[in-house]
Amino acid sequence: MGTPLIRRAGEPDADELARMLTGLTDLSLYFRFQTAIGRPPRPALLLRLLCPTGASWVSTRGDTIVGHSMWAWAHGYDATAELAVIISEDEQGRGLGVRMLATAAAGAIAAGATRFLFVVSPANDRSLRMIRRRRPEATVERDGTLLNFVVPARLTDQPEESTDVVDEQVRRLQCGEVPTAVELRPMDDAVPAV
Repeated sequence: MGTPLIRRAGEPDADELARMLTGLTDLSLYFRFQTAIGRPPRPALLLRLLCPTGASWVSTRGDTIVGHSMWAWAHGYDATAELAVIISEDEQGRGLGVRMLATAAAGAIAAGATRFLFVVSPANDRSLRMIRRRRPEATVERDGTLLNFVVPARLTDQPEESTDVVDEQVRRLQCGEVPTAVELRPMDDAVPAV
C-alpha cells in the first residue's frame, strides 16, 4: 500500500472521509468529537471537517483516507487555532497523528495563529501523554468534562522563539521556501507522511 501521503482536504473527500469515520470504534469517535456522530456521519459534519474556518488535510494510502487533521479559529480566544486530528484504527500509534498535527499547526501559524488550543477528554490517555510530552509548558483549564490545553503557536520540533524568528518561518512557508527535509513542505501537493 505504500507510505501515507498528506494533502489538503476538500469537499470531494466527503465520501472517503465518511467511510473512514464509519470504520472507527465508538471510543475513537468519542475522543475526537466528544459525542456520538452517527454512522454514516451527517453531510453537515463532513462539510465542517473538510471546509473549516481554517484548513484541513487528509492522509491517504492509495485512494483510502487513513487520517484527517484540521485547524479552526477558536471561539473566545484571540489569535488561537484549535487543532484536531483523527486517525484510522490501523494507523494509530505509528506517528501519523503527530505528523498531521504538525501540518495543521504550520498552516495555522501561516494564517496568523499565536496560540494553539487542544480540547481533550480526560480519559484520552494517548492524547494527554502526547501533549504533556511534546508541550510541557501547556496550560490547562477544565471546561465541563473536557480539558482545554493552550500553548504558544510553534512547531513541536522547534524551541520557543522570538517573534521575528516565527515571522521569518511563516514568510518562508508562504513563499514556498523549504531548504531542509525537516521543515514542512507546502501542502498543495501530496507528500510522504514519513
